[in-house]
Amino acid sequence: MAKRNWRFSIMFAQGQAYRRSIELWQACEQAGMALVGVADSPNLLREMYVSTTLCVTHTKRVPVVTYVTNPVTRHPSVTACGFMSLNELSPGRISMGIGSGDSALWSIGKKGAKVQLMRDYIVAVKALMRGEKVKWDDYEFKAEWSFYEPFELPVYVACSGPRILHTSAEVADAAIVTMGFSDADINDVKRVVDEGRRAVGKDPKTFAIWWQAHITFDESYEAAAARSLGWSPSWLTMGSLEGKGIPDHYKERLRQLNADTHNLQAVYRTKNREQIVVERAKALGLYDWLMERSPRLFGTPKDVAKRLNELADKHGTTDWIFFASGRGERAAATNEERLDLINKLAYEVVPLLT
Repeated sequence: MAKRNWRFSIMFAQGQAYRRSIELWQACEQAGMALVGVADSPNLLREMYVSTTLCVTHTKRVPVVTYVTNPVTRHPSVTACGFMSLNELSPGRISMGIGSGDSALWSIGKKGAKVQLMRDYIVAVKALMRGEKVKWDDYEFKAEWSFYEPFELPVYVACSGPRILHTSAEVADAAIVTMGFSDADINDVKRVVDEGRRAVGKDPKTFAIWWQAHITFDESYEAAAARSLGWSPSWLTMGSLEGKGIPDHYKERLRQLNADTHNLQAVYRTKNREQIVVERAKALGLYDWLMERSPRLFGTPKDVAKRLNELADKHGTTDWIFFASGRGERAAATNEERLDLINKLAYEVVPLLT
């Protein structure tokens, strides 16, 4: 039987020296990853456009997407010029990943973008790429770049709720989804995408859904599950709690669970962060409910492959973006841990997929 068209990407933040990031990008390309992502959080990481330039110039074939920029800290003309320049360096390999704004914004005291701003920004940047005139902040303009060939910029939107997902289906090309992995969650995501595409006369099949989750390798399922929920619950309290399948009696407890998610030291500098969240979820009586909605990609490569096959058999979920976290003994994953994750996925999990 022929294999499905599996596509994988591993996300890591370029918080280390660039030579280490280049090593990881190249390893992803050599391992056959379908995408390489470059994060955007100016108060925490290396600058995204510099990083993306190094990524495209130190790899040869793999598509590169920003995981993810935001519409608040850069004017559309700045973003459009950045992606025009990147596309000139490596034609056809560049996509814009964008979200409402996470650590890039709350770490400097700003709030995430509203859905309408997200929509307007995506439409404006895509139009500028096509050489069209746009109106922004009541001023009409178009890009005046010399020796420029207009092109269609693919846009991936990070989605953690039904409203932004619906909007993304209308104006973008793909979604990076963190909205739960239960049968009901996955079916809801597909329904919202279908409604959004059809609302603007577009075919739902032309819109890609990338499922964002944690992949946690260990000697057993139980060992991995003891130190990770398998996904980030922070999205549940981002913006509105509505439309996320949250029972009323869990809402306040979820706010307590995520109380420190806008603290850079807690989220990115604390040792055993994922395990701390697991233990906190248990203490708050949320653990079983969160695990029901987890992808549960835990254990040995054989365990992970089995679970991926199960999800694909039931739901056709074949496009995945995994967060490269560490074993928990330190605040951030080392390159060796990240390389191990890349190699396990590419050379031990993939051969077992159907």
